[in-house]
Amino acid sequence: MTDSTQPPAGFSDNDVRAANQAGWNEAADYHRAHPQFAALLANFARPDFLCLDEVAIGRLKMLDVRNKSVAQLCCNNARELLSIKNLGAGRCVGFDFSQAFLDQGRDLAETAGQELELVQTEITAIPESFNGSFDLAVMTIGVLGWMPDLSAFFETVQRVLKPGGRLFLYEDHPILNMYPTGEQPMPPVPDESYFRSTPYREDEGLDYWSGKPYDAQPVYWTFHKMSDVIMGVVGNGFQIEDFEELPDDIGNRPDFENQPQQLPLSYILIARKDE
Repeated sequence: MTDSTQPPAGFSDNDVRAANQAGWNEAADYHRAHPQFAALLANFARPDFLCLDEVAIGRLKMLDVRNKSVAQLCCNNARELLSIKNLGAGRCVGFDFSQAFLDQGRDLAETAGQELELVQTEITAIPESFNGSFDLAVMTIGVLGWMPDLSAFFETVQRVLKPGGRLFLYEDHPILNMYPTGEQPMPPVPDESYFRSTPYREDEGLDYWSGKPYDAQPVYWTFHKMSDVIMGVVGNGFQIEDFEELPDDIGNRPDFENQPQQLPLSYILIARKDE
């Protein structure tokens, strides 16, 4: 019996990236039509609006983003980058491979009256003109699974930062890859290995706001262990300054919170580029 979650034979990392880019461009219309996008447009008309949670806001204030140059890698519609701008950051540049989501980001920035630079690019192909440009590089919820080559990703983070610049990563915990989405018994029962080595095919769409499936182009999610993340950071010239695993859901698993057998649901990692 064929495993429908496996990619086709001979599928390369470049094939994964191309499929995922098409999938996110396809999803953009669903997000633009969702009431949450209209709410973002209304909220960003307020100069103090932040869509970040308290954990992220607290760490960013600790790092003192005021007047800092900030890059967000995989910025989607730039709502988080725009929130960092509202915290007082200086130059803010968002990178994403989906032009359709960047167009939404431009609409949000116009509503907010803020200047953002939004650049369409595959992340590991960010132009060299941005090398050494930023004090802070930000990655948030659900980024790393779209990166088939984690070392190349963190190498890119390293090269766009200034010496002494910081990486700020706030992500879903990779242990969640073991569990199916949708309603689960508690405690939840895993259906995948933590050590799965092939990308996971998904063809029900990427409308994470409504959660409703649609007839979608297949996309591919790559499993990365926590050790892959940590060694990807350390192996690319960073010193870890802060690392905390958290019981808080920052994605789409609220039922997993507040359980007697509590899983780690998210983590935050801050690292400094070598001088």
